[in-house]
Amino acid sequence: MTPRVAFVNGGILGLLSYANWVRRTFTDDRDLHAEHFVLTEDLSISDRVIRRVLCQRLWPDLPGAHNVDLARFRREMNAGLLARRRLLARGLDRFDVLHFHRQATAYASLALMERLPAIVSIDCTQSCVLQDAANDLERWSLRLNVRRDGQIFRRAAAIVSTSEWARRELQRMYPGCRTPVHVLHNPVALEVFDAAWIDERRARTPGRVRFLFMGGDFPRKGGYQLLEAWTKGSFGEHADLTIVTDWSVPGQLPPGVTVRRNIHAQSAEWIDLWRSSDVFVMPTRNEAFGLVYQEAGAAGLPAIGSRLNAIPEIIQDGETGILIPLERPDELIAAMQTLEASADLRRDMGRAARRKIEHDANPVAHRGRLVALIKQVVKHHG
Repeated sequence: MTPRVAFVNGGILGLLSYANWVRRTFTDDRDLHAEHFVLTEDLSISDRVIRRVLCQRLWPDLPGAHNVDLARFRREMNAGLLARRRLLARGLDRFDVLHFHRQATAYASLALMERLPAIVSIDCTQSCVLQDAANDLERWSLRLNVRRDGQIFRRAAAIVSTSEWARRELQRMYPGCRTPVHVLHNPVALEVFDAAWIDERRARTPGRVRFLFMGGDFPRKGGYQLLEAWTKGSFGEHADLTIVTDWSVPGQLPPGVTVRRNIHAQSAEWIDLWRSSDVFVMPTRNEAFGLVYQEAGAAGLPAIGSRLNAIPEIIQDGETGILIPLERPDELIAAMQTLEASADLRRDMGRAARRKIEHDANPVAHRGRLVALIKQVVKHHG
């Protein structure tokens, strides 16, 4: 029998990229009968009203008192309640297994997970947010999220983790959780990126080296640190930096820097930026995984990233790019100078990065492992 799967997806940022991949992959598929619930789509008036009520700020977002109004829990519970409403409206008897991407979409479905086996997909626990907490008050404000995550993990039939780091964090935070955890890196649409770009870049040297930054949350992704390093290293005299963000970047931009806005993933403009760039750089200060580093590798670009959480699983230091410590602008400058100085090094690292993504994030391999896991869960709980 073909398993019937409800794919529930939060529908924001990188989650939507995965939702689109799932829809492309499992439409009229011979191995799975899939139905898709993307929570940012087809919102009713009542959905919007509930979201407004649950997600509004009850306390000013002040330094040292972030989240004291439990805003994060209320936002994640809103996603969970919306998912539960949609699943019940569709009818649970239509499905053999539930697939929640990520854990917040399951926040209101603990009872449903008793009726049907569920696979929960994660890229981190709450540890990423806890890392940013300034004091005990902010850490205290996350206790409900930590507790609900644990309930979901223990109730799940299986957990899919995007990284070994996230798997280790889950086991560290919830040592009593016996749910099996399977590590599957996010799939990357390799067909969008042409491996021939690597030699194309080498052929156009010498010339001004083109650095690329892509990040929505400009401060968190290290955008200001990058601008500081760019100015201090006088890169604008001999290189260019394109910043892709919808964040409002105040002040006058340094020489050589251009900001591009309203660039949508997999659009012609987005693809051209990957093709025309020589180095990807994003010195993020808080990141669970970093899908954009995978995309850089698929584009055959060497990447400069932070030695943080799961990023070292994507960027192999000295082989596919350069990892730098947090808040070390001098090391960021040195990494950029190293890659700027050698077209051969950029080419060799770009080739290695492409090979790594073809191995780790191959969409065909990801599909095969996911289908096998779904069938295993259905068989075990049938």
